[in-house]
Amino acid sequence: MIYRVRPAAMLLSAAVVLASVPLAASAQTRSINVHSYDLDLTNSAGQAELQRRIDRAVGHVCGSAVGARLDELASYASCSKVARANAMSQYDVAVKAAHDAQVATRQNRDVIVR
Repeated sequence: MIYRVRPAAMLLSAAVVLASVPLAASAQTRSINVHSYDLDLTNSAGQAELQRRIDRAVGHVCGSAVGARLDELASYASCSKVARANAMSQYDVAVKAAHDAQVATRQNRDVIVR
């Protein structure tokens, strides 16, 4: 069996933290680590799964809009927008790093005989 080290996945595991104002609008900040060490971010299936994980984490951080009062809906919308933007910027970096690592691995396998 071949084991590959996925530096981008490890980076994202440590780096994706969703932090924003919770639905209740208290002074407390909540965050959740979204792990991706088990995902291959070089393909669309791995990327889609990470986006699903981010969506679930945003829901945990910001709460649910179901049954919320009008003022709570505005707070939820703001929270989810900030949390998703923060996470997706880190997502973009992790996907790029995964692709860069894949290219570097391919280049390192080349043997030049002269």
